[in-house]
Amino acid sequence: MSKKDSIIPIVTPFVNNKIDTELFIKHGENLLKNKMDFLFMAGSTGLGPSVTPDERKKLVDAFLYTPDNIILQCGSINLEDSLDLARYAKSNKIHAVAALPPYYFTGFKREWLVNYFLKISSIYPTIIYNYPGTTGYDITYDIIKDIRKAGGNIIGIKETTYDMHEILSVKDNIDDIRVYTGPDEYVLSAYRENLDGYVSGAGNYAYRYLNIIAENYSNETGRKAQLAVNSLAALAGKYGPWSATYNLVKIITGNDVGQPREPIMPLSDNDARSLEVEAKKLMDGFKF
Repeated sequence: MSKKDSIIPIVTPFVNNKIDTELFIKHGENLLKNKMDFLFMAGSTGLGPSVTPDERKKLVDAFLYTPDNIILQCGSINLEDSLDLARYAKSNKIHAVAALPPYYFTGFKREWLVNYFLKISSIYPTIIYNYPGTTGYDITYDIIKDIRKAGGNIIGIKETTYDMHEILSVKDNIDDIRVYTGPDEYVLSAYRENLDGYVSGAGNYAYRYLNIIAENYSNETGRKAQLAVNSLAALAGKYGPWSATYNLVKIITGNDVGQPREPIMPLSDNDARSLEVEAKKLMDGFKF
């Protein structure tokens, strides 16, 4: 089986609502050192919608010494911002851009979606970030075919959906496209279904378990490691995943990644202490 891409939507460290580049670099370097392949910048886990275009460029700048490890999420409801970020990606020769479809506006026409992705991917190779839960619609394989037919350069898709039939339909119906699972619970499935890799927000703190899955996907140890990832992700969800991820990085890896940016608030002191107790107890129950 060919190697799978491990893509981590890296958290964006904020201190007093400003990005702390030093903390960002330290955390990103730790992820790369621990065998994660790509840093997915300004994704959902990185609170991307709250990160300005200029701030996204600064995130890229922090890792320009290793540009092929960078995927920049450039999607926006302002297409001009997305195109500007795609040009920035091109000028710095990063691995690829990813693009969340336009969100908030309902009734988005198919031809508008095709035009949106065509314009972005005509500038730089693009991974579609399919997230129906936030956009209200799916980017299905036939839409991707239309974008490519029009001349777009779509090289992959991140499927943040639990519909495995839909995920597999992209792989089955489109040649030469990289298909990535998005839910943390589907890392093992990416291996067992012979997809191209995964995008896992839990990888910010659970990369040890992701590496165990990679080495043991066909046996019980791999299944157990996936259960550990599932349990930690569920624990984050219990306390509020956008905030709890910051705490879990510190608890499990020892790296300080600051706080989220308002309106996302950090956990209260009581919740932070309770999360730490539960996380350590949970991990004690998984021995490898």
